[in-house]
Amino acid sequence: MPKYVCPYCFTEHDFDDVEFKCVNKLCSKKEQDEKNALYLGLRKEDMPLDNIAFRPQKKLPWHLKMMRIMYEYEECPECKTRTSFRVCPSCHNELPKGIESNEDMIIAVVGSRDTGKSHFISVLIHELQSRIIPTVLDGTFSPMNDEVYQHYMNDFYNRVYVRNELLDLTHTVFQKGETSAKKPLIYEMVIPVGNGGKKLRKFTFVFYDTAGEDLKNSAIMRTVNRYICKAAGIIFLLDPLQMRELRANMTDEEVQSSSSLSENEIEPQEHVLKRVAKLIREDKRLNDTQKIDIPVSIAFSKFDVIQRMFPKGSTVLKPSSYLREGVLDKGEWFTVHNEIDAMLKEWGEVNFAKTVEQNFGKYSYCTLSALGQHPMISGAGSKKISRPQPHRVEDPFLWMLKENGILSQR
Repeated sequence: MPKYVCPYCFTEHDFDDVEFKCVNKLCSKKEQDEKNALYLGLRKEDMPLDNIAFRPQKKLPWHLKMMRIMYEYEECPECKTRTSFRVCPSCHNELPKGIESNEDMIIAVVGSRDTGKSHFISVLIHELQSRIIPTVLDGTFSPMNDEVYQHYMNDFYNRVYVRNELLDLTHTVFQKGETSAKKPLIYEMVIPVGNGGKKLRKFTFVFYDTAGEDLKNSAIMRTVNRYICKAAGIIFLLDPLQMRELRANMTDEEVQSSSSLSENEIEPQEHVLKRVAKLIREDKRLNDTQKIDIPVSIAFSKFDVIQRMFPKGSTVLKPSSYLREGVLDKGEWFTVHNEIDAMLKEWGEVNFAKTVEQNFGKYSYCTLSALGQHPMISGAGSKKISRPQPHRVEDPFLWMLKENGILSQR
């Protein structure tokens, strides 16, 4: 029987297991949403009064479920207003339009504390929206709804691009009153395919900005990071300033401007990767010798700090040209992967490289800088940035598209 998976709570449902929410603000039936409160980690009493959620009046016929068809509209039982606002019956978050026919892809962005995950997501989404998808793939990349748009603008874009601020470390979901960490950024990509590009193909991408603090304990991960097990791809950000041998060769200014961690706070980054692998193995019931089939892109973040350490002429020093005429350049990917692999081992990270190799069947190395600059330290000790000038920020995402059959390569 075909099923769909909620991109918020990851509960699996039959196609007739869906609820609708009344959109009439004048509807007299209001409630404090207990299911959404539970998802957000709040009490029902903390929720505002809102329109009710309700189930369809009729059961979906069996043959329609088999055809992956879901009710699109329903009538509010109270005010009779017709609504197409569909919500997950488990958490009452809005379901993406066309969830029954779209191809959903969860992109898990993980890494230790202070690896630059929030900056990476901020800049990647802006680049995908403004440059890569419309100009190279002749498509669109847009937020699922107004809530996602406001979440991105208020918590990411405005702070980085308008106010030129460094983002704070992402809060753990266990912080009291914290709800934004539980809200993923869901974007829909529509691109032309086939001869002449007359047919359109739609994908839904779910980006999670995980607090590094929530990846420090396997028990916590089982509670708050279940989405990793459902991911179509994992982007693991590797912070060069948390590699002791590299950090020892950096100036005090480079360390202070690009890291908020002291040396005694640093944990070997392969420990985080091992916990991620363990979580996936438990979910998929794999033994320790079976390799995980989720593609993982290992991306050196903060490349602006380490670019001087690469030999002159290295491909990674040049702007990305992975994507040419809508096709991934296999030669460039292979060269970049090998350059990073060699430098990783030269910098004493053999254990990390072995951890990747032993756990994942499909992996790729790349490097990026979301901001393209060292933050400037003011006299008061605060850090400011100018407008981001990203370097190769799209590379891990494009590789994920290739691994999931969306892009071809040559």
